[in-house]
Amino acid sequence: MHIANTWDDFVQKATMAARQRPFSVVVFGGDGSVRLAASLVSRVKGLLGIVPCGRHNNIFHSLYGHTDFDQAMNIVRSEFQMRIDAGLANSNFFVGSLVSGMVPAMLERLGDKKLPRLTMAWGKLAARAADDTMPQSVTIKVDASTFRAQPLILHVHLLPDLMTLRFAPGAAPDDGRIIVLYDREGTRDVAAHYIRDLKKQKYQYTNGVQMIRGGKVTISPAAGRVWLIDGDRIEFSGEDIGIEVLHRVLRVFSDAPKEE
Repeated sequence: MHIANTWDDFVQKATMAARQRPFSVVVFGGDGSVRLAASLVSRVKGLLGIVPCGRHNNIFHSLYGHTDFDQAMNIVRSEFQMRIDAGLANSNFFVGSLVSGMVPAMLERLGDKKLPRLTMAWGKLAARAADDTMPQSVTIKVDASTFRAQPLILHVHLLPDLMTLRFAPGAAPDDGRIIVLYDREGTRDVAAHYIRDLKKQKYQYTNGVQMIRGGKVTISPAAGRVWLIDGDRIEFSGEDIGIEVLHRVLRVFSDAPKEE
């Protein structure tokens, strides 16, 4: 067992552990820790276990649902495993999502406070975050199709959950597909209404928020936006972001037998 006291310490110890080519690595941490460990474990074809100890634990909840600590420990003791997709965004490895627009502003407004519990409070948070976000023109290419927008919501999902909300319910962990969510016109009321609907588990991808599936995605321009990759802030230096799927590249523990 390795215990890290700082992020740099975690990076060093996770890298050293992966170099030993272990059969499995179990991470006690949040999405950022899982993303780093997954990138290392996938290179040596190891098996990844996750015990959620972060703030939102989007990757864990997307894969296993909202379980408690004992259930999570049972999963990493399981004999079952499954293969899931990962992604590259300009060579940056990720497992769950790459997002820009209103969600980073929502997290900024929250600070250290807990997530809202009531639907109305989610709507108020989204509306205030929309006021904090300046819609910028963007071109989104999904496979051979091109879309233009000025979105407040701009998401790329491999897994469905973000901030405990199921943004992309159709995102399967192993289908080799990327889901892109965006709103066309950057309208405050549309964005806030969308977040309220997500809290109520109502999914309406029509004139307000669009959902597109594909195998390869390009977003431009990349600069001038706040981007979060599996919850961590990231800067993109190039003009475009090229996103691709690494199909079933990562082995993780499973809570039940999976078909290969």
